[in-house]
Amino acid sequence: MNNTDLPLWRQRLKASHSKEGKLASNRWIQLANVSKNNQPRVRTVVFRGWLDNSTMLIYTDKRSEKYIDLESNNNIEVLWLFFKTKSQYRFKGKVYELDDNDKYWDNLLDRSKDQWFWPSPGKKIDNNNTISSIDNRLLKPNNFSVLKININEVDLLKLEKPLHKRYIWKKTDNWRCTEVNP
Repeated sequence: MNNTDLPLWRQRLKASHSKEGKLASNRWIQLANVSKNNQPRVRTVVFRGWLDNSTMLIYTDKRSEKYIDLESNNNIEVLWLFFKTKSQYRFKGKVYELDDNDKYWDNLLDRSKDQWFWPSPGKKIDNNNTISSIDNRLLKPNNFSVLKININEVDLLKLEKPLHKRYIWKKTDNWRCTEVNP
C-alpha cells in the first residue's frame, strides 16, 4: 500500500513506528475498556498489524477476562506511545472478532502457539500439573481469537518543545486533520 493511500494519521504513525526501530515497545499498545461490572480496565497487548487503513489487529484468548469484557461492551480506546518521536496516539473505536483467523494462526511461531494450550488465563497455578509440549500445533485451539479494532477517531499528542501539539482525526469527517489545544 502506497503511503499516499493512507490517511494522514496513518502516515504519521508509520513514520513514528519506523523511527522507533527494533524497540520491543514498538509493538506494545495499551487497550482500555470497561468491564462487565462497569470497572475501568487497561491492558498491554501486542499490536499484530492492520486489516485495512483504519482497522488494527490483536490476538487474545477467548477464556480471558478481556475477551468477556469486550463481548459485553465493545467500545475501546488504544494508547500507543512512541518514545523516540515523543508521540502519543489514542485510537477510539469498536472491537469485533474476526471470523476467519486461520491464516493468523498459521503464521504464528510454534513457541507463540504454545501459550494457547496453557490452562485458562487468571486461573490459580496447580504445581502438580506441568504444561506438556504440544505435538500438533497445526490444530488451532477454539480459544484463539483475532480481534479487529475499527478505529473511528485518532488523537495525536506530539510532546514538542517549547509547545506540545495536538491533532484529531475523525472517520465521520473523512479523516480531516484538526489541530486543537494540547
